Amino acid sequence: MMIVFCLLAGKLLLAQDKDSTATKTDSTKATSDSTETKTDSTKNRELSFNGYPYAYYTPETELAVGVGGILIFYGSDTSIAKPSQVVLGGYYTTNSQYSISLKPEMYFFSNDLYISAPLSFGYYVTRFYGIGPATPDTGNVDYTSKVVSGTLTILGPSIWLPASKSGIVIDFNYTDIVDKEDNQYLVNNEVLGSNGGEYFGIGVEAVWDTRNNIFFPTDGKYSSLKFISYPVGQYIYYSTELDIKSYTSFSKDHVLAGEVYFNNAVGDVPFYALPKLGGQYKMRGYYEGRYVDNAYFTIQLEYRQYFWWKFGYVVFGSVGTVAPSPDKYQMSEMKISYGAGLRFLFDEKEMVNLRMDLGITREGDTGIYFGIGEAF
Repeated sequence: MMIVFCLLAGKLLLAQDKDSTATKTDSTKATSDSTETKTDSTKNRELSFNGYPYAYYTPETELAVGVGGILIFYGSDTSIAKPSQVVLGGYYTTNSQYSISLKPEMYFFSNDLYISAPLSFGYYVTRFYGIGPATPDTGNVDYTSKVVSGTLTILGPSIWLPASKSGIVIDFNYTDIVDKEDNQYLVNNEVLGSNGGEYFGIGVEAVWDTRNNIFFPTDGKYSSLKFISYPVGQYIYYSTELDIKSYTSFSKDHVLAGEVYFNNAVGDVPFYALPKLGGQYKMRGYYEGRYVDNAYFTIQLEYRQYFWWKFGYVVFGSVGTVAPSPDKYQMSEMKISYGAGLRFLFDEKEMVNLRMDLGITREGDTGIYFGIGEAF
């Protein structure tokens, strides 16, 4: 994985050096335009696209190979406009999983309008260990599913909360349980959602955002409060999600980031929609869904530093657990994970990193995660 990471970084560097050389060959034009650039910084805000092959390993997918790309553009000509991004990716894994995803996040009208519309379709060989913070690994936890999911979020200037933005959220998921295999919880229909189904929800979200950069913030905070009701379909329930992130830079290229996250689902919740502990963004090292329940809480800290040229590293730690409800969290059931990772700054203008993380759990399980952008 280190070899793949370094080869990919080197390929991107060569491409950037080529662009740099081409730019230098026209020094006369650069000089004549320098005055105009100083008076209008938006002249440099051109549409950019970076495509890349990748390979990674996680407990969820095993070894995966795929291709991806990120399109960055600006939806406004003002100097305060935030960059919009559209990420497209697809992968295939050694345990016969595949996934295609499209993740646009766009800002328009000088950041007054924010639209996010991630869509995904996949065939997954995944695991379900049961519900609760202390479920055992029985050895028969696999099952196969096909999933189509999408979420539309539209946020504008807040008129009902003292927030940066607020608006509506529409969420949809269709899950087909293709093969229950020998999973005792699904074969015996012990949990809600054993035969799959769909759910549709609509809700509201409020966001407070003072980050100085959306890709690699070194200062500021990001907070989000979301409430979604699923009033129709096979499963009727509601969920509440709170996400608080903070970033502090105490010297050049030294950043301390922290996150507090809470998710609670109440009602007839299918097992595959329950809050999941683990994955590549939170509680790294744990299989995503190793522990699931109606309530999930986690805290994580990460130290980030560039140490040479465009390369950097991070070290991180996190604690968290799940429970039937928020009032039933148990300190004795807290899970712990920690780890470190490498970063390569492949888009210096927008501060976009390639990342590779190694997460380790208190029980000794590990996960390697490769992706674009920071974990949080």
